[in-house]
Amino acid sequence: MSNAYLHQTVAVVGAFEFLRDIEARSVTSLTPADVLIAMEQHGVPEPSTLLGDLLASNILQRWGERIVLTTFGIKTLLLLEAVNGADVREVYRRLSHLDTTLRMYELVREGMTTQFLRSINDRPGFARLYFCSPWIGLDDRQQQQLVHAVVQEERHGHPPELLVLTRESGGADGGLDVFRRLGATIMLNPRLHTKLYIREPGQSGGYPMAIVGSQNLTRSRYLELGIRINADGVLVDQLIAYFWELSNASELE
Repeated sequence: MSNAYLHQTVAVVGAFEFLRDIEARSVTSLTPADVLIAMEQHGVPEPSTLLGDLLASNILQRWGERIVLTTFGIKTLLLLEAVNGADVREVYRRLSHLDTTLRMYELVREGMTTQFLRSINDRPGFARLYFCSPWIGLDDRQQQQLVHAVVQEERHGHPPELLVLTRESGGADGGLDVFRRLGATIMLNPRLHTKLYIREPGQSGGYPMAIVGSQNLTRSRYLELGIRINADGVLVDQLIAYFWELSNASELE
């Protein structure tokens, strides 16, 4: 399945609410008729089409004459829960039970912004960087880390694309200025609450990585908690789709 097709599936109106509903039910499988009814209840515009897409993407699976939510589907739902404000520790606990490859999913207890910026310098090779944060205010060192990573990619002939989604054009202490200088696309949404940071691999290599958590893209001194997803390209694609869903409801600066 292509990334674009997968993105469209996740972004369908009512899809997240439908998945959350069936995962919470006491029964582990549903008839196709029950699935379609549940989709209609959550406002899915074309339930039959979405059902086919979820089956094709392995989020749902046929089990005899019934339909079940796959392990991959539960992972996808848990990460969507996290970006919608669920308890990150509980999300991590459930992910760790689903997948024994714990290094693929790590708890980030502090310094989410610093960890993300360090990753794009220590392991270059990215085509796009996605920054989704209500407030943005990098300190001088963090700005230098961002600029250095972008310049290195440009020197290798692969100028990356920077996409920023935030609440206000001013940012925290003029925090958007460094992004403007780097030619970033900046989108504004006054209702934004999600904190999500993604690196998408480029032609020169690299790996997909995302951090979902509670920290704004600032020099925060608050106690923070997040989940880092390493090299799980399918789940990172799901988060990229969520970013675009938010951006579609936003305005260009």
